[in-house]
Amino acid sequence: MNKSPFNLEEWLIFLKDKKFPVEASNLARLKNQIKSPYETLDRMRSNIASEPLLAFAILNEANKVVPNKRSDIKTPNHAASMIGMSGIERVLDQLEPYEYSRKNPEQNSFLKEIQVSYEAAAIAKRWAIEKNISHIDDVFWVTFFRNAVRWLLWFHANEQMTEITHQLKKGISATQAELEHLGCRIDELTVKMMQYWQAPEIVINSFLTKHIPSAKELQSLANLTKHADQIPGFSEDKRLTILANGHLILSYCASKVAQEADVLGWGSKQLVFFYRVIAAVLHDKLGKVIQATHYGAVEAAAEFISDAKPPLARQLLSPLLYTKTSQIRATKKSDITPEQQLRKALEAPGLSNKQKAALVMKVIRVNIRSAQHTIIFKYSESKGALSPILQYGYDIEVIKAIKWNNPSTTFDRLKQKRTAVLLSDKKLQQVLKTLPDTSDQIVDDNGNLILASTPVSEGEHHIYWLETRKAFSENDYKIVKQLLTIVSQ
Repeated sequence: MNKSPFNLEEWLIFLKDKKFPVEASNLARLKNQIKSPYETLDRMRSNIASEPLLAFAILNEANKVVPNKRSDIKTPNHAASMIGMSGIERVLDQLEPYEYSRKNPEQNSFLKEIQVSYEAAAIAKRWAIEKNISHIDDVFWVTFFRNAVRWLLWFHANEQMTEITHQLKKGISATQAELEHLGCRIDELTVKMMQYWQAPEIVINSFLTKHIPSAKELQSLANLTKHADQIPGFSEDKRLTILANGHLILSYCASKVAQEADVLGWGSKQLVFFYRVIAAVLHDKLGKVIQATHYGAVEAAAEFISDAKPPLARQLLSPLLYTKTSQIRATKKSDITPEQQLRKALEAPGLSNKQKAALVMKVIRVNIRSAQHTIIFKYSESKGALSPILQYGYDIEVIKAIKWNNPSTTFDRLKQKRTAVLLSDKKLQQVLKTLPDTSDQIVDDNGNLILASTPVSEGEHHIYWLETRKAFSENDYKIVKQLLTIVSQ
């Protein structure tokens, strides 16, 4: 497993090398349509519309090559008509086919995020209708395409995005979660990638505080909605008035609302803040804004259907949506312990020892988030050989360079029986001296290390190495011991 990108520069390098994923059958159909002398753009439009990243690539191509255009080309159909068949053919080099499988988590997460973007776009469009804005289709497509980088992250960095979502559900801020797992903000990365792709300038502007309100300005707008049953007041700030009269604020807030509702549900208190902002923007009562938001979600459920996720509108049908006790009860019911997760996973027939190790690694990743680095070793008694079979968080070349079979009193004990130990402070310093070769160099002197081992079959042991630059809790240590007991049964 190669080291994952971490920080803005590394993610830019990583994503710039990636082609846009397009479902294989749709891409094959598009290639056949381009080759056919009888095909027309009108007949190709449904195929283009069915593949968001194909439509996005065509949009970028049009804004890149069409000369003397007065303004951005913002809709896929307009873009396709501007560049014609030859332009669409040029776009093919930017696309990569994938065969969809329901069992593929990356593909499902990718499609799920696209569906959230459709829902955000439908909400923004409904707000634009309420505000009597012209060019409401532009509002729809700007809102939809502004999240293209999030789609790619779910496709190519599913583990990191999943961890970020877990932290958001725990109440950790998006900024903190994204910096911890990506080393940069997703919005910051999006702006850079949009500039690289030469996306429409208006899409880029929807992230820049020159064109949308800052956090402080959003709060000022929200403060204008003081009572739910009253029309909000007007701002005396000239800049706020200009921003409120534009439509990029609709795209920004709709994206936040759809993402918040998807992760935390319609009962999230943060949604009320955005409703208040939009009430000030539409100069309408709070209830009317909430009604329009739900209307947009229902329209998205009717027009943009995906098997990857249930529509946000489905949540609105629950009579218990805003009942706190029911939410608590539902949370307890769905709570599954790490031991139960592993037991259920191990029920699959015919699992190899390495597959069992992969299941343990997955449970560790989900439940022991303080484990920044993890290695699972296999020790074969017949061969007398120790080797890492799975790892997470380390540079793979560094792991390969360590001579793990060099003499080590600590590893000799781990090879003999099922055991687990949590090391820190002086105890960690003593054990570091007994580890093989230069492996002590990958452990932070001020961190924590959990070493554990268990037999998984006759003649084969697995040794677990969990390391953090911070600290493990007693519960983390308890989970490791429980997992070892289960996997050795």
